[in-house]
Amino acid sequence: MNFFYSIILVLLLFAPAPANATEIIPVAGNRSTKRNYNKLVESKGGDPLAIMNYESPYSTRPAISMLLLKQALTLGGLDLDLFFITCPNPGRSITEVKNGRAVVYSSDIWELDFDDSVYKTAPIIQRGEFQKGLYVNKSSAFMKKSPSILSIKNSIPLVEHTWTTDIETLKKIGFKNIQTAPQYNLLFKMMNRDRADFILLEFPLDKNLDIENNDGDLYPIKNVKIVFPHSGHFMVSKNHPQGKIVYEALEKGLKIMREDGTIERALRQSHIINDEVKDWAIISPPHSLP
Repeated sequence: MNFFYSIILVLLLFAPAPANATEIIPVAGNRSTKRNYNKLVESKGGDPLAIMNYESPYSTRPAISMLLLKQALTLGGLDLDLFFITCPNPGRSITEVKNGRAVVYSSDIWELDFDDSVYKTAPIIQRGEFQKGLYVNKSSAFMKKSPSILSIKNSIPLVEHTWTTDIETLKKIGFKNIQTAPQYNLLFKMMNRDRADFILLEFPLDKNLDIENNDGDLYPIKNVKIVFPHSGHFMVSKNHPQGKIVYEALEKGLKIMREDGTIERALRQSHIINDEVKDWAIISPPHSLP
């Protein structure tokens, strides 16, 4: 299996720039992104280019990003199939793109993760649009009464260790003691062993905003959220021979989708921009939001 994967990857890496339909490009991401994307497209009839309503049980941020990626490429003049390179975490996916083994990362990436080895497209998520909830277990003191912003800032947050933008944002807000988990699936175990006061998590698709997990359900601290002062973009490799033409097609397609309202509609229908919490108090780094 590893030998077969290596042969496919070499063929993709040295393939000429795409000119016709049904060309293939390697895209890096994790297994859940691929699974949710496939289920999302299947639930909408099987044609990603025909999807105009982005609400579904599978509309996670990575899956929606990948769908917008496919649509933007086509609008930009490239009708491509995506060969998915499965990576264990975002850090590995970014490395695959920067090294040129993948042309593009399947999801939007925070602007802090870019360097000169990659192209940065126009934003999918604009500064100040992305928000996360502060999630606690049922026994938390924060569930018993509404906490003050000061008491929250004096508490201990928990994030996955590769979430560098989350960590940077929390530090700029003023959090001193930030706990990290080596893997996403350990966040819930650590939280329910009282290793931290809250976990910083994206709001789920369910309107009640609770997150169910086998290691213990979590609940948002009501009426408060953290807003990120960063934008999210597609990362395209400069070290892959198809990189430039893919970047140019994405820029063209994203411009069309921004101007006709498709991107904002996708973000709202998938609850990435979550109107359920639009009136909640905002915690963010000082002087950081537009």
